[in-house]
Amino acid sequence: MTRAERMSQNLNRALHELFAANERAWLLGEDVVDPYGGAFKVTQGLSTAYPERVLSTPLSENGITGVAGGLALCGDTVIVEIMFGDFVGLAFDQIINFLTKSVAMYGEHTPMRVLIRCPVGGGRGYGPTHSQSVQKHFIGIPHLALFELSPLHDAADVLAAALRRGEPSMLFEDKILYTQRRYVDNRVDDRLAFELLGADRNWARVHDPAAAAAPTLVIAPGGVANRAIAAARSAWEQGRNVEVLVPARLYPFDVDSVLGLLDGADGVIVAEESTTGGTWGSEVATRLYAAAWPLLRRPIELVNSAAGIIPAAPHLERPVLLGADTILERIMHPSVGERPGTAPAPRSPLTRLRQARAAEHGVAVSLPKLNNNDDSYVLLEWLVPAGATVEIGQVIAEVETSKAIEELTATHAGVLRQDLAAGVDCAPGSTIGHILPAGAHPAAAPPAAEPSGVTQPALPGRPLPPSQRRIADVVAASHREIPAAFTAVRADVTAALAYARRAADETGAEVSLTEVVIAAVATLHERFPALYAQLTGDGRVIDAAHPSVGLTVDVGTGLFLPVIRDAAKLDLGDLADAVVELRMKALRNRLREDDMAGMNFLVALNNTPGVSYAQPIIPPGVTCALSVPDVHREVMLGAGGEVRERMVADLGLAYDHRLVNGAQAGAYLAALSAALQL
Repeated sequence: MTRAERMSQNLNRALHELFAANERAWLLGEDVVDPYGGAFKVTQGLSTAYPERVLSTPLSENGITGVAGGLALCGDTVIVEIMFGDFVGLAFDQIINFLTKSVAMYGEHTPMRVLIRCPVGGGRGYGPTHSQSVQKHFIGIPHLALFELSPLHDAADVLAAALRRGEPSMLFEDKILYTQRRYVDNRVDDRLAFELLGADRNWARVHDPAAAAAPTLVIAPGGVANRAIAAARSAWEQGRNVEVLVPARLYPFDVDSVLGLLDGADGVIVAEESTTGGTWGSEVATRLYAAAWPLLRRPIELVNSAAGIIPAAPHLERPVLLGADTILERIMHPSVGERPGTAPAPRSPLTRLRQARAAEHGVAVSLPKLNNNDDSYVLLEWLVPAGATVEIGQVIAEVETSKAIEELTATHAGVLRQDLAAGVDCAPGSTIGHILPAGAHPAAAPPAAEPSGVTQPALPGRPLPPSQRRIADVVAASHREIPAAFTAVRADVTAALAYARRAADETGAEVSLTEVVIAAVATLHERFPALYAQLTGDGRVIDAAHPSVGLTVDVGTGLFLPVIRDAAKLDLGDLADAVVELRMKALRNRLREDDMAGMNFLVALNNTPGVSYAQPIIPPGVTCALSVPDVHREVMLGAGGEVRERMVADLGLAYDHRLVNGAQAGAYLAALSAALQL
């Protein structure tokens, strides 16, 4: 498969191609000139290549857009970058009263080739005024076309389509997409394919070529496309066929290219990140009702983010924004019925059998086997009250294992009966509750049992948090079982830091020294296999086929050890993406057992400012742990007596003395230091 660009790289290349081909192209925006290259690095290199036509402007969206309109009236092509789409409201007057009206108010058609780029969307913790999806506010303005960046469309094609119209356009770019890679070669993954439809290739259709059942169609713009695809994957696992349709142009809405897909579809869902009311989805539904009413089996459904401001705190932001789980819930359980006169969707015999059994006895909520280390787990909390109605895929309980907190989801819809109280120990495979048929009245949840009727006096102090108890268990087991030794070396990381900065600029990913160290650790696996091996209980050594590097993630509520599997196959950009994803999962309490399984080497990040030396703990099952402390500046004398500066870090290696000796540890640290001299 072709190596795909990141979306920021793809958009940057498209802009470079535009400027190379059009000598009358301009770029205006705040901080777009090198070395900054825009808030999200999309315009990097343009000012260096075209210094007279790339201008950083004052902080005035109204002024920037007005200047763009003047240049367009003179026949030029102008790209405007709004630093955050939230600020485009400040240019509203120029857009609706100058740019768009200038196309037609001078007695003849006047080309106005202006494209306004707007980074939009949440998911990055930027808070209420830097995270909105404002597309809906610009729908229905004559002579204004709206486009959205998509992982399924080449940005160069989208720019060309927008400018070819000869009218003002806006390009909305979901910030989450910038570091993600495009889908290429007409494949999303091994199962899913995509194709571009329409004369202008405006629509991307993601589908399973092997599926035969009538699909539910999910129409999702570029920023929501990956969430819709994730929801579709989950729906497929539950027997539902889903196709995701992603338009490059939001408005004017292209109906004709997708009419053929509506015939026989089980339903249509329009998903977007904006809040409800006056939305793009409403426009889509209106157009589809007018053009395809006879083809629709049921009313079109709209899913949106919650109606409220977007918090900055990730644990508060997540419930507000539209997620894959909300889309999945609507796929599996439409909130509206079929239109009169339409045939109901056929159900398989297996589905009918399961429904009959559920109606008779209820469906057991069983505790799955979550890892091989635990014989029991703690039913930490019921997230849905007893007697409440639950839907398929809804999270109903949290279970604590020795490594993580796992969520249990409902496999059937119905009424929840809680058979065990929160706080009790449960064996894998045990039944903790039942989902009864709708309308059932289960008994109240069992109370947490006390050993006697005597009230126990409150004990002083506070209980240790569950996540810290898990770390305590790991540390105790490490000290009890592993004869650890420790060696440290001062490494010159000046070149590694510079390499990380270059890689960040080139890939668009958040590359730091951490990723450079992980990459170096992964490459040393073949030379030092003993440091990645595992010692079994009977004294046998199992070599690791691939380096799977764990790293410490401390989010303030506990320490986690997620794992980057087969790290040697990832470039720095992919490593950075993996690290960010794992950190965000930890921050949002979304890490699962699978995220922390398979580690054969640990990189312990002790890089709090001022920390110059740290001795890590070796987790059971791992042979070595490398500590990476804070980087500090060191002044030294060169070979010729000259004074020079360098950036250093005191890397420390803790190792299991049963498998690794001091000479091996010293050789490994020397090789690692050399690898950082890029």
